[in-house]
Amino acid sequence: LRQAQRERRRLLQERRREERRREQAREASGKPKHGDEDDKEHVGGNRWAGGTGGADTAGLGGKGGPYRLEKKGQSVHQISDEAKREISEEAKEAARKMAEEAREKRMREIDMGGGDYDLYTSILGEVQGEVEQIRRVLASAAARQRERVWHRGAEGELDENR
Repeated sequence: LRQAQRERRRLLQERRREERRREQAREASGKPKHGDEDDKEHVGGNRWAGGTGGADTAGLGGKGGPYRLEKKGQSVHQISDEAKREISEEAKEAARKMAEEAREKRMREIDMGGGDYDLYTSILGEVQGEVEQIRRVLASAAARQRERVWHRGAEGELDENR
């Protein structure tokens, strides 16, 4: 048991050192971009779209990227708020500009005008709480369904205590 605790402590320390190293190595250049596409999980760096904890590319948990982009099933590696505050105003402005251009491009693709977008955001704002509540209820029901199992040898009873 003690050996397992020591190993766990060692792994946690190693993970913290790796996170600090990655955080210090990431600097937002002020040149945001979408990034290259692939189906792999990426942490840190500034090349891949949809990665986490990097700089300058679209993704999650990083800094200097133009917009959020999530890959399904990927763990998010969040950098510290202090590291995010170190981004220059020029880099922030460049990322804002690119995000706005991407939003406008997407609006044209789905044939949505500015008034339509305003209407959509106002409606979304009014129902956001209910949408989140339904998501939680459905996730809870799915988890409960996975937890239910049949008793062996019992008369068709479900085990509700599992």
